[in-house]
Amino acid sequence: MKTALLTLCFLLCCAASARAENLPNLRNQAAWSEKDKKEFLGFLKSNQPIPAGQVKQLASGNGGGLKAPSKARYASLALVSDTMILDIGGGRSRTETATLGPKLLVGGHVFSWVRYYAGLKYNRIGQEKLDGTRAHLSHAEIPVGLELALIPLGTPHTRYFLLRGGVSEHYFYGGAEKSEFREPLPGWRPAWNLGLGYEWQFDNSNWRFHSLAEGYRSFSGGAQFYGIGLTAGFVYTF
Repeated sequence: MKTALLTLCFLLCCAASARAENLPNLRNQAAWSEKDKKEFLGFLKSNQPIPAGQVKQLASGNGGGLKAPSKARYASLALVSDTMILDIGGGRSRTETATLGPKLLVGGHVFSWVRYYAGLKYNRIGQEKLDGTRAHLSHAEIPVGLELALIPLGTPHTRYFLLRGGVSEHYFYGGAEKSEFREPLPGWRPAWNLGLGYEWQFDNSNWRFHSLAEGYRSFSGGAQFYGIGLTAGFVYTF
């Protein structure tokens, strides 16, 4: 009887050893093939103990552990063409076409479909003076705001509509004094902004292209103006 028990124990040990030898190398899990993964899943379902000292463990404490994934940020460089309508008093207005100018935005993701942005735009625009001549003013805009990236149903996740809204500070300057205008633009002028556009990402790339129709309107007080224009440019996500 004693000999039979020893023989049975020996056979069980041999079977367990053979089973452990059939396991993939648990110290090099990154190199497992699909066959290795299936064998390991079968081993787990067999309720047999895992050989000690071979399973990877994640580091914990201040020097290790999993870090929360960082949210994507982006930089956008585009060209802008504006048309501005100025209130010249007496219920009259004058339309001025601004020159083509650059627009730089930087921002990041609040959520996967909500992004924030801030940036700088520059172009030049004219305004008629009291003596009938025209002043050519530099126009800098500092916009900040939020934009929504909305994916229509049934379309790829790399194609989406953009809805952009925020506020901006416009600064007009040049070789003319405020006293030379009926409704002077030179100086700082706050406004609100709104834009609607479309953006798509190149396949397997961090680059995107977008095109938007954007408008702005000055707050009450001071020179009154509003404008609308087209923006087209490229975005890099990092």
